[in-house]
Amino acid sequence: MTSLEIRDLTVQLGSREVLKNLDLYISSGLFAAILGPSGCGKTTLLRSIAGLITPKGGAIRFGKQLVSISSLVLPPHKRNVGYVPQEGGLFPHLSVEENVSFALGRRVSRKEKQEIVEQLLDLVGMPNYQKKLPQELSGGQQTRIALARALAMKPAMILLDEPFAALDQTLRAEISQEVVALLKSSKTTSIMVTHDREDALVSADIIALMRDGQVVQSGSPSEVYLRPISAAAAESTGDILTLPARRIGRNKYLSPLNSPVEQIGKQVGFESGQILVRPEEIVLMDEPDENLVSAKICKINYYGHDALVELDFTGLSQTIRARVTDTKGLVVGSRVFVSHKGPFRWMPEKATGE
Repeated sequence: MTSLEIRDLTVQLGSREVLKNLDLYISSGLFAAILGPSGCGKTTLLRSIAGLITPKGGAIRFGKQLVSISSLVLPPHKRNVGYVPQEGGLFPHLSVEENVSFALGRRVSRKEKQEIVEQLLDLVGMPNYQKKLPQELSGGQQTRIALARALAMKPAMILLDEPFAALDQTLRAEISQEVVALLKSSKTTSIMVTHDREDALVSADIIALMRDGQVVQSGSPSEVYLRPISAAAAESTGDILTLPARRIGRNKYLSPLNSPVEQIGKQVGFESGQILVRPEEIVLMDEPDENLVSAKICKINYYGHDALVELDFTGLSQTIRARVTDTKGLVVGSRVFVSHKGPFRWMPEKATGE
């Protein structure tokens, strides 16, 4: 086990600066997810950690060991890092046994290799697959074998580059749970790159949100979901509503969820901004309540396990979505009364676009 510390990491590929003064810390033994949209620099970060890219500047430490500073880079084979690429990266002409034992090199005897391979195949739930070729395996099985190969060298750290991206949704959920459980039980520091927010929220001990070559926020799944530092960070982990608001006192806000829109605009002299609200925090009631604002149901999107109800508020140009688990009594065209059960995530006007 080892911790990872990155300070001011900058990577330039050609004329483009892909990573920009990036900072990140992951404690020893944790499973971390690097979450962000395509093109934000996730894979470049992972390859920099592995030693496959020479940074322009900054430092990378594994525990107390400095593995990269400026252009002085410890080569990949000296970092004791296991790397699982997007497609698994198995050698098609080698059997499962040969693929897994490849990582052991020549320092281990043939008998020891066989014993280690058997142990690892048992560990990943694929005993008796030694003689199979990669093309005889399913996508999920190939991912497990790639993981067994990465674990064969007893790495201090495992790096996974979107390892479940090629799997269908049902298989992805099953295999990802198995792989994450395996890595956590091994207490190996693990870092997974993904653009799937559900994968990150379900699997990770810590999530690092990336945007435009930087880590904009990191923390536990509940922390980054419930307390995002910006609208962009909030969007990375789930559906978010950005609503106009005014702050009228300490922890007191006026928004379309608690005040008629025309009344909000009349509150001059108060700070303007926005609040961030998750759709599941909006509660709908069909019984009239003079203390609550009302809205008209304009659409109901039913998903089986829940539904998204689209609401039209008088004077508000945007549609507000409420996530509910029961659509009984909700009818398109009818009016409902709305309340908000959750934190008011206040974003001052100057910070709303960050």
